Amino acid sequence: MGEVPPRPEPDAQAAAAAYLRELLLRPGRYRRRWEQYAERSRRGQVNQLAVAEVLAHYLWEHPRNTGDTDVLPRQLKDTTSRVLSGRLLSKAALTLFMDAFDLSEFERDQLLKLWEGSSRVRVLTGPRAMSAELLADVSAFMGSPGHQTVSMHDHVLMGPDRQISRIRTLQVIEAQQDGVDRIPYIYDGNAISVEIGLGCGAVAAPFTSIRADVCGTHILLAKALEAGETLTLEYWTSFHHADEQVPDETLYSRVITRTAENVDIRIEFHQDALPRQVWWSVWDGLDGDIASSQAVELDSQHSAQRYLRLAEKTVVGFRWEW
Repeated sequence: MGEVPPRPEPDAQAAAAAYLRELLLRPGRYRRRWEQYAERSRRGQVNQLAVAEVLAHYLWEHPRNTGDTDVLPRQLKDTTSRVLSGRLLSKAALTLFMDAFDLSEFERDQLLKLWEGSSRVRVLTGPRAMSAELLADVSAFMGSPGHQTVSMHDHVLMGPDRQISRIRTLQVIEAQQDGVDRIPYIYDGNAISVEIGLGCGAVAAPFTSIRADVCGTHILLAKALEAGETLTLEYWTSFHHADEQVPDETLYSRVITRTAENVDIRIEFHQDALPRQVWWSVWDGLDGDIASSQAVELDSQHSAQRYLRLAEKTVVGFRWEW
């Protein structure tokens, strides 16, 4: 008998399906690929027959089994429904979707890790808004500081849709006490995923609803730290904007609730969506006015960068006009 291919756990199937739905709903080439076959579409929903049409056209040109060259879109509608709902998502079906929609290498990697049930990547959900009154609740969730941030680097990538696509964060922490084995991770997005790398062991679950518009979890460290010991962490936050009505992003800010040394923020714009003007700004709290602002020029890589030796209880970042 041949080897039985592995099947993912139900939760892993659901997570991969949720990520795939977000990719197909997000304005851009994946959505346009199925919308060209949709007689009508509903806001926030994927037209499954139109998606089946994309799969059928791909199989006509790239048959995998006997009969693929004659398969009809309606014959693939049940498969499409099972995949997008997460009820039954085999690796073969996932590969078909990835190939038919020509997903990027990064998105393929994310999907496969989710399908495999890896604890190193999670799909998170929650509205993207944080108000000043949340600070007390966020601080309560974070608890007493067990670590100090020695350095923090955010590399923000903007997409061609004028939305933040991905943020790569490099963070060096120093334990302030023995036994530090995790750091808090606060998020506030419509639908985001977080993937961990260097120095991280797993993304804790379940997630905690701090307030209606903010959630949190913890990133577990690769090892427990003793007082004075340092560790470099790397993680990526990906954003998926499924709603066409989401307004263009016009700022990225880092909220520093305590003290952080060596804060470095870099934002890189897509060559097809460059802003008219960019400013480095400091805000008087999350809901406060702009305290100071300085115009900056983009470099040859369409990016702006700013370094702070020390930051404490402040909100800093870039804002721009399209």
